[in-house]
Amino acid sequence: MDISPIKNKETGPTSKELVSSIEEQGQDSSFKRTLSGFFNEVNDLQTKANASIENLATGKVENVHEVMIAMAKAEVSFKFMMEARNKLVETYKEVMRMQM
Repeated sequence: MDISPIKNKETGPTSKELVSSIEEQGQDSSFKRTLSGFFNEVNDLQTKANASIENLATGKVENVHEVMIAMAKAEVSFKFMMEARNKLVETYKEVMRMQM
């Protein structure tokens, strides 16, 4: 008596198929634009903070408060970006576990 292997039920498209179909439809462009804009904004704040620190060190700016505010804005935006990144990675891992 032969034993036939158990076959998986049809679970739908794989993650690679889903990604390729989304890319074909162009639905990822707004998400991509949003993330890109967010990263650019965080980078700009970091650059401004670095420039204000440099200006304070060279004596071009004497107002320490402006430098501290620029540094705080850069720090908060960077922390927010890292938390958003962590949530996205966590969500991605959860979706990948669901598909198995």
